[in-house]
Amino acid sequence: NTDKYVLAHKYLGFQATEIERIRTLNQLAKYFSVDLYTASDTKSLFSVHVHGTVESLYAMPKVFHLSKINLNMTMKPIQSGLPLRIFDIMGCGGFLMTNYQPELTDYFEIGTDLEAYSCIDELIEKCNYYLKHDDIRKQIALQGYQKVKQYHTYPLRITEMFRKATENL
Repeated sequence: NTDKYVLAHKYLGFQATEIERIRTLNQLAKYFSVDLYTASDTKSLFSVHVHGTVESLYAMPKVFHLSKINLNMTMKPIQSGLPLRIFDIMGCGGFLMTNYQPELTDYFEIGTDLEAYSCIDELIEKCNYYLKHDDIRKQIALQGYQKVKQYHTYPLRITEMFRKATENL
């Protein structure tokens, strides 16, 4: 039954994402100062500095821009594609560390525009490196910002969506 599959997939995917995010943030907090802005339940987080939500249009861009490392953990149900959060962070000039998704290299160069990890150990290692190398981290953030500004604006993305939607007509 397709409806049952979709419901189970989404529910289990959300649950798996929540577990992974809690585990990842708790591991990172063992080594680094971690700040989290959320309205979600955070009782399972230890040593993470939890803040409430921030206003999306004005405060969130400042958080993205001023944070040394912005972490994106793509939801498990998103098996293909890139979440908007990647473009939001980079569009604000923030340094992005994201879990690896196959489409990343279609749009960005890892290590030049953003950074990616495939496991918690690699994430910790890369966070340690970039927190010790401000100049490299800032250069990557700037390069990512320039790439988003040049190639990933709303008008360009919408044009591309229309082109793809109509190419098989």
